[in-house]
This record gives sequence, structure tokens and C-alpha cells, in this order.
Amino acid sequence: MQRFNIKGEEHEIKLNLDAIKYLSGLNEGAAMALIGKALVGDIETYENIIYAGLFHTGKGFTKKDVQAEIEKAIEEERLDLDEINRTCYAVVADNFFYKKTVERMFKDDPKAKAQIEKLMR
Repeated sequence: MQRFNIKGEEHEIKLNLDAIKYLSGLNEGAAMALIGKALVGDIETYENIIYAGLFHTGKGFTKKDVQAEIEKAIEEERLDLDEINRTCYAVVADNFFYKKTVERMFKDDPKAKAQIEKLMR
């Protein structure tokens, strides 16, 4: 379970239907593009995942709120690429909604999947 601190509160990052729709609409490749970007630790994708992953709280956090917290965490050296990778992988690739697709993507190359999992955990 991934968590994120925003406005002095810690929240679980969880994808509900609205979050999945939002994330799928960001890229031309929809869910497949999201999975690919999540697997490479794309910082903009991380930002979008955090933003969407907070929808379930109902607290109305804005994208600017999320960007400000991410910027602060990087400046304070609390957020690095390793944490971005782990969060993206846990919230997207390990999410029940995307997991079967991710498994099929690596079906013919279990070594690649093992390497990705080693990096992301």
C-alpha cells in the first residue's frame, strides 16, 4: 500500500474508477501507455498517478497541490527515482485492474519481469 503526504496529511494512493478513467485519458495509448510509463518511472506519470490516486479521498486536492508536494519532497531529498519506481509499480502494475495485462506483457520473458520486479520493490 503506497501512501503520500499532502497538506500535512498522509493518504493511501488508491485507484478507483474515476482515477482509472482519468489516467487512461492522458495518453493516446490509454492503459497500455500508462503501464509502459509506470514501468520506466516517468516523473509526470508519477505525478498523475498520485493525483488520481487521491481522488478516493474526496478532499478535492488539485494537481497543483500534488506538484507542490512532489517538488518539496524532491528539494528536501525525501523523494527519489527509486521511490517513484516503487510507487508507480505498486499502484499501477500491481493493481488488480492492470496486473493481468502486465503479466501477459512479460509472459514470454520471465527474466525481464524478474528484473523489473527487483528494481521496483
